[in-house]
Amino acid sequence: MYIILVGINTISRRLIEELSQNHDLVVVEEDKEKAERVYADTAATIVNGSPTTLSVLEDAGISKADVLVTVQKDDNENMVISMIGKKYGVPKVVTRLENTDYRDIYNILEVNTIEYTDIVYGEFMSVIEHPAIVKIANVGAGKEILELVVRKGSEFDGLRIDEIRNLKHFPRDDVEFSAVLRDEDVIRPRDTFRVQSGDSIIVIIDPSVKGTLNKILGR
Repeated sequence: MYIILVGINTISRRLIEELSQNHDLVVVEEDKEKAERVYADTAATIVNGSPTTLSVLEDAGISKADVLVTVQKDDNENMVISMIGKKYGVPKVVTRLENTDYRDIYNILEVNTIEYTDIVYGEFMSVIEHPAIVKIANVGAGKEILELVVRKGSEFDGLRIDEIRNLKHFPRDDVEFSAVLRDEDVIRPRDTFRVQSGDSIIVIIDPSVKGTLNKILGR
């Protein structure tokens, strides 16, 4: 994926190290010294300049980005950067959120928020690298409740539930189907129920299979 990450700080340094190994990563940072240190230590491309300036984000390649991540300390800056990302049609925008009063605005903009008080490195990685999966909650015994978004042409599109379970790489023992959301309907899926693009499948999983599910959904 082509990812733009805005802001170099304690949170983003680990993200930069990890993402630069597997993705085309561009980091935007106004502080020249920070930018030079990251450039020396990682494979990321660095753009030095103000991230709230259109020309800087255009230099970073925002028009072709698959994901835009902004982790600035200032909520107002993150809001501006997120809005620019949505204006340029970036499919997934992820932002750090400190003031929860902004949450409703981000929901309207369809921007993914990670609240700073609850930041976990793994949560950022999950949202960025598993774009077809939305984590809803943790449940007992280390399980997670997820929403799997069925995209047009993905391997799930048009299959019955039992056919999904029988896919070659599907981790059937670690996934429990709970419901399917279709338009405004909530459906309890039987084995013969056929899913279609646009459906959201609610499942309970072992977190270790999240990457496998994302690969299947993306194929």
